[in-house]
Amino acid sequence: MSYIEYVTGDYEGQDPLVDLARANGFTMQDLEENRRGRISDKQMGMLFSRALEPVKYPGMALLGWLTCCFIVKTLIPGFVLLIISILGAKGIGVMFGAVTLICLGALLIAMLKSSRYLVLLVQDLANGKSAFLDGRVSLSNEDTRGLGMDHFHGQSRRHYAYVIQNEHFTVDEAAANALPTGGRFRLYHTPKSKLMLSIEPARASGT
Repeated sequence: MSYIEYVTGDYEGQDPLVDLARANGFTMQDLEENRRGRISDKQMGMLFSRALEPVKYPGMALLGWLTCCFIVKTLIPGFVLLIISILGAKGIGVMFGAVTLICLGALLIAMLKSSRYLVLLVQDLANGKSAFLDGRVSLSNEDTRGLGMDHFHGQSRRHYAYVIQNEHFTVDEAAANALPTGGRFRLYHTPKSKLMLSIEPARASGT
């Protein structure tokens, strides 16, 4: 997987913790628990949703695409489809089938990925402990071709991640925008499933 990465410069005169907490969905209470080496009760509930994140987009894309196909098949009379076929537009049917197969393949891959996360996450939750990494955090982004109607229109989808010590932690666009221009951070995560719990400037923890 190729990433476009850049390392940000030092931030000055600002404390980005509030923005980082809001964008990444953790509270100061959660952060305090992570500092003590524990996963908070609130985070335990949210981690399952995060582990299933890879399935959400391909699942919704497949559902939307199948709904679109159903509507087209329902609204367009059969004789019109026959005329289209006679005029040499059989490739349209092939294209619809190809897009459906792409969506199904992406969903199966995402389900396998999520199942791995879930197995490791169960072990992390049973242990209840958090881990952390210290260092510079860079932001990576990757564009992949969209699925379903996005694929049909040639639209891409952008994926973001915080990168620290060669570890990638998936985030959304809001979290990507909240990352300030540099400095050292401490990023808390689950030890085995490597899902991010919280992040703070390293100076805020006294390290």
